Amino acid sequence: MTKRLIDLDDELLALAQRELNTTGVSDTVRAALRQAANAAARARQVAWLREGGLEAMADPGQRADVWR
Repeated sequence: MTKRLIDLDDELLALAQRELNTTGVSDTVRAALRQAANAAARARQVAWLREGGLEAMADPGQRADVWR
């Protein structure tokens, strides 16, 4: 873990703390970063599904490649 010094908008921090149900600055920043990373992963999964990802899962040979 790396320690960083950043400027934060106090009002935005308070809004994020209420939304994320966190109390400390570090907990809030970690939760927000985790939420952003998870949202990006979900968006990639949705894009994969829209591009026909499940079709590859139907073929046993291709399914093995998808899981790697």
